[in-house]
Amino acid sequence: MPVPILCHVCHEGRYAPREPGLYACRSCGNRVTASAFPVRSDERLVVLAGVLQVLVVPVGHQVIAPTRRCHAPHLGAGLVLALRLNRTHPVYRRPEDIPTAESLLATLDADDQGPWALPPEQLDVLTRAMDVRNALLPSASRQHPDFDAEIRAAHARSRPPHPD
Repeated sequence: MPVPILCHVCHEGRYAPREPGLYACRSCGNRVTASAFPVRSDERLVVLAGVLQVLVVPVGHQVIAPTRRCHAPHLGAGLVLALRLNRTHPVYRRPEDIPTAESLLATLDADDQGPWALPPEQLDVLTRAMDVRNALLPSASRQHPDFDAEIRAAHARSRPPHPD
């Protein structure tokens, strides 16, 4: 659950982004840089509804931050397609993948703005759904390539390193 950051000067206002790495209090106008907000290794600074907040990220989870409101429906459509196709073709091989995909779909429906802190299991089913959607609907892979690449990178980071 994200927590808004109160102004260091007036202790009432909340910070809003002004330019990359620069934030200003909505009440008193106090300006600070991102370095003024020390966060622990399990925390991230995020902007939700125009307000700077701290998001706690559980161990093993990756943060996916959509930049457009259409990103949640874009991902949701892929999940729906994969779940429907799974009835006749094995999209998901493990039985626990179905409830994981359904849970992620519910998350995207409930929160279309994000950011989302996704566990490795949800990233697995999401990237599998993206693979299926891109194979069946190649134009889908060209809709949001940067966002898709961000998800694939998060998925790669969530996997444990292979012993050599």
